Amino acid sequence: MAHIIKGVKLRLYPNAQQREQLWQMFGNDRFVWNQMLTMAKERYQNNPSSHFVNEYDMNYLLKSLKQEYPFLKASDSTSFLVVNHNLT
Repeated sequence: MAHIIKGVKLRLYPNAQQREQLWQMFGNDRFVWNQMLTMAKERYQNNPSSHFVNEYDMNYLLKSLKQEYPFLKASDSTSFLVVNHNLT
């Protein structure tokens, strides 16, 4: 039996405000990625026998990260959960 794979190709045309929001979200996602990765690397350098921080622990740290960097509140928190998921 042959499997059929279907796909949909689409293009979005966001207005200026939506483009600004998307760039803010992408930038915030990149910031969270770099913060979490740096934290994990520093933890490993301080204690090489420690385990890599798991997704649950990273998600727990998001609240304090948002308090420290208020600009992160402009993004949807779900995108940060996806960032943490992809990092682990």
